Order: sequence, then C-alpha cells, then structure tokens
Amino acid sequence: MVNMQINVTTDYAIRIILYLAIQNKVTISKDIAMAMGPTRYVFKITNKLLPAGIIQRILGAKGCFILGKRIKEIYMYEIFKVIEATVKINRYLKGDNYCKCFEIKNCSLRKFYCRLQSSLERC
Repeated sequence: MVNMQINVTTDYAIRIILYLAIQNKVTISKDIAMAMGPTRYVFKITNKLLPAGIIQRILGAKGCFILGKRIKEIYMYEIFKVIEATVKINRYLKGDNYCKCFEIKNCSLRKFYCRLQSSLERC
C-alpha cells in the first residue's frame, strides 16, 4: 500500500478554497481566519493562491477574498503546484539521478511512475 500525504499548508489551502466556494460571495479575511486558523497562516496561503488566479483579493479596509474561478474549474493538481514543494509523485521523477535504473528506457518502475504522474497532471 502506498502512503502519500499532502502537507498541512496544502490541506489548509484546499479548505480555504472550499470555504470560499460554500460562501459563494466576497468573504472577509477575518471570517476565513476564524473558520480556518491563525490569520497569519491564512494570509500566507492566500498570498500563494492569488498569483495562480485560484482566488482574488477584493481591495478594502477588511481584506476580502472570492474565488477567482468557478469551483469546477479548480483542480487539485493546480493547488498542489502552488503550495507543495514538488508535485512529483515519487522522487524517481525529480530528475536528480536518485535512481540509476531511470537511465534505462525500459525500466518498468519508471514507466509505472511516469503513468501515475501523467494521470495526476491530467486531472
């Protein structure tokens, strides 16, 4: 069994996006922080989501946010790319010569990880 775990920041990013989707309106950052966790942590995460267009900041005294896209247009892989240090399913795919068998084009393990990675990126 494969044990894969996203980091806590990614989990919070997903929760923030879902919270904004449920609110379905401009939401004050204070409300997001009260529902999600410490204000500084929420601020750090929202600042990462902004450039990707996943959320939008509405300028004002209270600092508000809204989804930048319809929820059906936001994919998990997109969130992973913004928040996670790497979006490679396994270190073998990082290209740092971790595994010498990757130099062999017919390596069945390499083919498996490449198919799995490709599947993740398509969704």
